[in-house]
Order: sequence, then C-alpha cells, then structure tokens
Amino acid sequence: MSKTSRKILAAVLASAMAFSLTGCNDMFKKNENSENSKTSQVSSQASEAVSKFGGNIAVKSENFTVGLPMVQRMFKNTYNDFVNYYASNYEFDTAKSSKVQYYDEENKITWYDEFIDSAKGSVKQLLVLCELAKKDGFSIDEADQKTVDENIANMQTAADNAGQTLDEYIASTFGSGLNEKEVRNNLEQTILATKYYQKVYDGFTYTDEDYEKAYEENKESYLYADFLFFAFGYGTTDSSEASVTIDEKQKETAKKAADELLQVRTEEEFKAYITKYLNENRDYVNITTDESHTEEDYQAAIKSQVNSAKVEKYAYEATSEAGKWIFSDERKVGDTYEFEGTSSYNVVMVLKPSYRDESIKKNVRHILFTKDKYETDEKAKEMAEKVYEEWKNGEATEDSFAELAKIHNADSDSGSAANGGLYTDVYEGQMVTEFNDWVFDPARKTGDTGIVKTTYGYHIMYFVSDSKPAWKTTADTVLRRNAYNEKYSELEKTITVEFDDDYIRTIPDPTEEIDPDDTSEVSEESK
Repeated sequence: MSKTSRKILAAVLASAMAFSLTGCNDMFKKNENSENSKTSQVSSQASEAVSKFGGNIAVKSENFTVGLPMVQRMFKNTYNDFVNYYASNYEFDTAKSSKVQYYDEENKITWYDEFIDSAKGSVKQLLVLCELAKKDGFSIDEADQKTVDENIANMQTAADNAGQTLDEYIASTFGSGLNEKEVRNNLEQTILATKYYQKVYDGFTYTDEDYEKAYEENKESYLYADFLFFAFGYGTTDSSEASVTIDEKQKETAKKAADELLQVRTEEEFKAYITKYLNENRDYVNITTDESHTEEDYQAAIKSQVNSAKVEKYAYEATSEAGKWIFSDERKVGDTYEFEGTSSYNVVMVLKPSYRDESIKKNVRHILFTKDKYETDEKAKEMAEKVYEEWKNGEATEDSFAELAKIHNADSDSGSAANGGLYTDVYEGQMVTEFNDWVFDPARKTGDTGIVKTTYGYHIMYFVSDSKPAWKTTADTVLRRNAYNEKYSELEKTITVEFDDDYIRTIPDPTEEIDPDDTSEVSEESK
C-alpha cells in the first residue's frame, strides 16, 4: 500500500476529540453485557502492566496527563466507527482480532496498530491544545465547572436508575477502568482544548475575493442541480441471485411512455403525465399489496410518488450517465433526457441547471425550556415567560441574552448552551418546523425576539443576523479548516507529548478471542 493511501485512510480513521462523554455513541451501550463480562479480564491485564509515568498514566505533557482507560475508550471509538462505517470496504473480519489482520501487510502493520495510532493522535491533539490554552491564559472558569458538574449529575441520575454506583455506571457504559475522576479530567481538558481551538479557528478573516477564489479552485464541490426524474420499470430484480427478470411486453409499454414523457417541457406537464401513467398502471404504484386499498389510498400514494419525482439540491456528480448530462454546461431549464437502466427506461427534466447555493443562512440564539427539566409543559412555559420578562426588564441586549442562555438553556446536547444559545449559519429546513419558520420569516430582522413552542419545549428566540450565502459558508469552512490545520501543524511542534507505548499496547482488542490459526502470520513486533 502506498504512503498516499495510508495517509488518506489515516485521516478517515482519525477519531474526533471527544468533547463530552454525555451523548456519546450508543455503540458502547449495545454490548454492555460483553463489556461487563470482559471487565475482569481487562482489569487483570492492566494490573499486570506498570506505567513508566506512575499510576495509570499512559500519556503526559508538561501540565496534563491522560490515563490508560481514556486512551482505551478512544481506541474503541476508532474501532467501532471503523467497523460500523468503513469495514465493509476492506477485507476486515469483525469476528477476528485486529491484531491478526494486516492493514499494510508489506510493512507488517496490523489494524490494531492503526487503531492504536489513531487513538494516540486524538490524545496528542487534546493535550497539545490544552498546553497551548494554558500558555495563552485560558482556564476552567465557573461556567465551565458548572458544565462538568451537570454532565456528572446526568450520569449519576442514569446510575441511580440502573441501580449502580456512579463509578460502576461509568465503567459499564463507557469502558472498564473509567471512573468519575477520569471523566472529570477528560471533560475539563476537552473544554480547555475547545476554547483554544475556537480562538484559533475564529481568528482567521476572509474577503469576498477569498471566497470567490476558493470557489473557482474547486467549483464542482459547490454545484447543485434541481430536476424531475421518473423510472418506467419493466423488470424485477432478485437480489439473492443478483439477476433481473425482464417483462418484454411491459418493456414496450415503458419505452413508449418514456418517449412520450421526453417530449414535455414543463414541470406541470411532467407531473401530469406520470400521474396519468400511474393511474393506468396500478402495479407500479408504491403501495403495499398485502391488504385492500380504497381509491383514496391509491390517489394519496400516487400523489406522494409524483411529488418524490422532484429532486432539489442534488450535489454535483459526473460518474453516472444522468449526472454527466445534468451538469453539462449546455443544460437549460426544460431540457429532457432518456436513458436505459438494467430494468427501466428513465427520464430526467432539468428544473434548475447547475448552480451554486446563494440562499442566505441565519444566525440565531435561543434558550430552551423543556418539560423534562421543569416537570410539566405548563411549568416549562411559565419559566420561559418569566426569564423572557427578566431579560426584557434588564439590559435587553444580545450579550445579556447569551448570559441567560448559559444559565437556563436545556439545549446542552448540541453544545449551544455553553455558547450562549448561539446557532450560526442555520440553513432553511435544518431546524424543527416552528423554529425554522420563526427564523426564516421574511420580515425577520436583527434584535427580534419571541417565544416559540416546538416538540422540544419552549424557546426564547433572539435573531442575531443574516449570515453569508450558503456557498460562502461552505467556502469559509474549507478555508478555516485548511488554515487551522496548517496553524496547528506549526504549534504542535512547540509542545512535547510523551507516550508509554508498551503500557498503551496492553489495550485489548474488542474481540474476546484471537484466532489461533492466524496469529502465526503476524510478526512479533506487531503483537
């Protein structure tokens, strides 16, 4: 495998820094029984190993340390993410230990090695940012400590409900060896690292010329198209045998219909034609066949199928026949195209040729009051109204709103509570309907406030401002990400992070057993 391939995959495998243990991946909860059954085995293995740094410390910098249990958790994050999302793209057997499967056989690198390196990379980034934050004068303040305490309190509640002590709950849910002390340490480090990261990330500034240049350099990643698409089927596919059975009579009917649809020139004509076709060919209506249906049922199903023919904001691609045609520079509104699939004739009509998204995103703050926090829906509403009046009778500024959001906001899962309830670059349709409708009201202007009820609870709203067009926010993200990565590469060299590699490699593979038939294939240095 080439060095380039290795770098690309390493980027995919790199686990993101865990800024909070609350709301972490459910994949750790799916195997609680197996986790508990292996606890004694893992504990025994860890007790036999000795850290050269003392205690259970596996990684250290000048002012910060990370224990082996937290490194193990990051290892499992990487492993589980890979198994759930990427393993199918590689010859990886989830029933076997990653220690006996090569990621790079030529260089004797196992998947275990790769997962360990990824976990070490995550820990290193965390400690580098913590050290930089400390040098820059950042510290854990009262609000930060409140966030940590709330996370621990939520875990305590879950532990009580499960009939466990807090440490038992943490160990069984997040990983053996973890306890309250380890969790608090990780939360505080994560908050500190985030502060410095945000300072650097937000510190870059860009002009419209910068955005245009970024767009011109990589246009394809910004382009979309809107179109209508309909498939006239003439065969059935047997997925178990990977075969298609063609109905020749239906194929003739499908071809005739596709040719006719190819002649229409408006969205209304396109939809009218496929509505007529589905009414005349009920077997192709997407409706369950194991029960009787009324005419109203059929018409509702046909309407839904016709509406689904419209595809909006289809991202650029030129790998498919249709994609190449849709994103051709010659395309114009009303153009139609017919192509044959494995068991259908397909027709496409362009509604909006290749474009970049100029829709304006929005910046908004909110304070959420939930039934869960205030026992009843009515009490949540009363509290929202009380805090809203408190704000209006005070300074009534965005800053004062942000301070109240830090105190009262129940929206802790998304992280907006710690950020003064702020959501930036919100796009239409991103939020729940009532929230979305308030934010995207055409009359909305800076400083507008109000209370909105959604399925989540009651939100005190504060409209901050219009943001940039959607394509510019994309360009801004790309520019900032690249600039941050470059800056981090420079700063990383100023911080020393030490690893106890022998101790770290006592982390077990998530599988319970290693296939003895395969262990002989792996070199000693990779075991």
